[in-house]
Amino acid sequence: MHDFFENLRRNCEIRKIPLISRETQDFLAQKIQEKKPKKVLEIWSAIGYSTCRISQLINQRKGSIASFEISYPAYLEATKNLQKIQAKNAVLYPFDFNEIRLESFFSENFDFVFIDARKSQYGNYLEKIQEILKPENTIILDDVIKYQNKLSLLYSFLQKNQVFYEIFDMEVGDWVMLIENQ
Repeated sequence: MHDFFENLRRNCEIRKIPLISRETQDFLAQKIQEKKPKKVLEIWSAIGYSTCRISQLINQRKGSIASFEISYPAYLEATKNLQKIQAKNAVLYPFDFNEIRLESFFSENFDFVFIDARKSQYGNYLEKIQEILKPENTIILDDVIKYQNKLSLLYSFLQKNQVFYEIFDMEVGDWVMLIENQ
């Protein structure tokens, strides 16, 4: 499995497809191991690198992941990558998360969310997921410093709702935000 992920990472780098840094990948894995989520939501999967990683990490505990990708070609590639690792615990949706009615998709709430999507929409994503979160949940948002100029909706949401968060340095220019509700 290690070779699959290394080849996929190399392929993304050659094709200049954005994907999570190795440091972010490790941080995500650490939080998943620590929190042991059963139901994960990912907003924007791109070609499925992080989706495949998360699927593998939560599979032992019978966890599941639902992921959204707005680009149909990326969705198709992500679907193929999930098939390659035989991820039976992952469902991928080819839709813009902001445009869907959540009650049409989900009957159970999520205890872990990973967001690596349109940075200008982070605040909207957080607002929208409130109705589908379990009371105890963990949310990780990628690239919160690199694209800080696009995050005004995010910081407005955090301030308005008095949300406590922490920011962690992953690599040069790549920081993640962690929100934990216990």
